[in-house]
Amino acid sequence: MTRRAAKYRRISDDREGRELGIGRQDEDLDALGERADLVYVASYVDNDIGASTKSTKRRNDYERMLADAKAGHFEVIAAYTTGRLTRRPREHEDLIDLAVDHRIEFEYVRSPSFDLNTAQGRRIARTLAAQDAGETEEMSERVARDALRRAQQGLNHGGRRCYGYAANGLDVNHDEVQVIRDAAAAIIGGVPLGRIVRDLNTAGVRTVNGKLWAPGTLRDLLKRPRLAGLSVHRGEVIGKGQWPAIITADQHATITALFADPTRRTTTGNRAAYLLSGIAVCGKCGNSITSFGLKKSKPGEPPSTRHLYRCRKGACVARRRDWCDQWVTDNVLERLSRPDARDLLIDTTRPDLKGLRAESEALRVQLDEFAEDRANNLITRAQMLAGTERVRVRLTDIDAALLHVDRAPVLADLIEAPDPATVWDSLDLDRRRAVVKTLMTVTLHPGGSGKRTFDPSRVQITWTA
Repeated sequence: MTRRAAKYRRISDDREGRELGIGRQDEDLDALGERADLVYVASYVDNDIGASTKSTKRRNDYERMLADAKAGHFEVIAAYTTGRLTRRPREHEDLIDLAVDHRIEFEYVRSPSFDLNTAQGRRIARTLAAQDAGETEEMSERVARDALRRAQQGLNHGGRRCYGYAANGLDVNHDEVQVIRDAAAAIIGGVPLGRIVRDLNTAGVRTVNGKLWAPGTLRDLLKRPRLAGLSVHRGEVIGKGQWPAIITADQHATITALFADPTRRTTTGNRAAYLLSGIAVCGKCGNSITSFGLKKSKPGEPPSTRHLYRCRKGACVARRRDWCDQWVTDNVLERLSRPDARDLLIDTTRPDLKGLRAESEALRVQLDEFAEDRANNLITRAQMLAGTERVRVRLTDIDAALLHVDRAPVLADLIEAPDPATVWDSLDLDRRRAVVKTLMTVTLHPGGSGKRTFDPSRVQITWTA
């Protein structure tokens, strides 16, 4: 007797999935249909989606198939194996419910077919479900151990090719290396991320997938420790990789610190158009300063606009924009023209990054040693936990200390120039704003004599130590 059936195929990244493409499953399921007298009236495919207990991807066709089965569109579900349907014991219970409540039958190419409407059949199904889940978990553990081993040895982790490197993960892609280095230098030099992205797209430079760059894509790339030659496992740096670094460790630390700064402007959308917009702060309430135009008109005269900086919150403070910009510019150039200007490149607050990184690597080795000693019963569980906690507290402190921005790249070309004013005039607004942010804090205070003259006491400049 011919039965209406649904054909379900799934391919994933496990061994069975790699060996059984959709085409191969189709051929075998068609042969099964002839043997079991099935007429396929529905077809469902989930491609590159796992069915294990740890998979978080939704299987849309699988869910649609279950709904159609409950609606009575077919009587049989055919799959290559029970594992192709699911490896989750909970989902096997759903399949049992389909059999009991909706009289759905199941046929498999390589798994035994059994009647889920009987206690014996349900016992077999639950046994197979437990075996499938166990095999998947064991495979996941092997993959995780191998990934850790490869990371510890500084080997390539596999996966999608990282921009800047060849497909083997160990050789550089020379066409992409300079793109990364230029972008890194621009970020450190104070250029907004959005502007770099715009320039890359305008120049026809594309991502590793051949797509346009987006701010998030470039940010995630530049933050990758791999670019500094560092090996990572589960988000933590655990040693040096066996591939060449594209940027230095100091550059990577600076870029990470810049991206961690919540006040950093990363996009040119709604970009600041004036020197102190979003940089200066209100001396009354502490909010940031924005620019606006105040229109004025007198009888018999054309209307005019006075451009001001004012508190973003309201009417706390308002100062003429051109006067403030000129005052800040004069102070910047005067400071950069002093004989001791080169001292600005020496950051006395900058930690010993090389020493901290070396300490971090040594501490991570200690964590591995604690785990190995515990596995060999050389220390108690309490001793392992105490030692691990102590090391992790220190690692947290080190990670925080490494988030220190090197200010030298922002100032170097100005300080080393014979005439800083000439270089300043050649800089675009983004670079000028980066210099101001690096050198000082500008606070605009309310009040004054009421005269239409500039009062420098109302524009407070606090130099960065």
